Amino acid sequence: MKKWFPLLVVLLLLLASGCQSVQPASAEAPPEIASLHREVQLLNLINGLELMPDQMRFIIEKAQETQELREELQAGADTEEMAGVLEQFKATLMAGENIPADLAEQWHAVEGRLHAAKDDYEAELVRIAGEVEEVLGEHQLYALEQYVPCVVPPKGELRVGQAQDTGGGEAVLKRLWAIPDDQFKRHEEKIARRVLERIREHLHGAALILDEEAELERIEGLMEEACALSDVEFELQKGALVEELLAPYEAVRPAVEPTAVIARHLLDPAIIPLLEEKLALVEK
Repeated sequence: MKKWFPLLVVLLLLLASGCQSVQPASAEAPPEIASLHREVQLLNLINGLELMPDQMRFIIEKAQETQELREELQAGADTEEMAGVLEQFKATLMAGENIPADLAEQWHAVEGRLHAAKDDYEAELVRIAGEVEEVLGEHQLYALEQYVPCVVPPKGELRVGQAQDTGGGEAVLKRLWAIPDDQFKRHEEKIARRVLERIREHLHGAALILDEEAELERIEGLMEEACALSDVEFELQKGALVEELLAPYEAVRPAVEPTAVIARHLLDPAIIPLLEEKLALVEK
């Protein structure tokens, strides 16, 4: 017999998966928690890519090179001059006066040098990320294209992120399936609208739905189909139902360049000690 699961839980968790999207630790979290959060994300990526020792050594070298460039950028920034100009801006504005032309020119000059230095750094970052990309295999590059940083990776063959995973959707669908028929019927339309809202949130508003009522009917039909299944039928078909639910939106997800993922994650200085420790364990 079906058991009752609170409708609110269904609504809040619908379409959630085993991995969080690209989200940093809370800004209010202590630094040590934020640091551990990032380390766990990176270890999931390292383990999922199944890097060979030579690849680990190469990434360590390139991450160190990137760290040196970042330190050079920070050291070369005219922070004292910028602070001095801004202090003059503050005093001038506090007095209700206009910013003098020579002071404005000084600010634009300092800011221009900073932007030029950042552009040079970003160009070097892309170059280094391209070098890392060249030492990775096709399966690793594909995994990077699908990668979504997470703390708890989903179950399945691809462990680095949400790629090809419907586990979270299946779990929520099972909660939905467990709702008693009479209660499901009363709330069916509300649930369908919430599902549609969560899809839009998941795609950051990129989903274009020309006929919302038709889409709601399609979602309701899939939910009814799921709820009408027996225990055995549900277990066999739940994955296909989730895929069918999300199928119209698959093309909406923008392609991710492996180079950008490498620059953001594999070249993060925080990955250096993790790879060094991993490498030491492998080479024992």
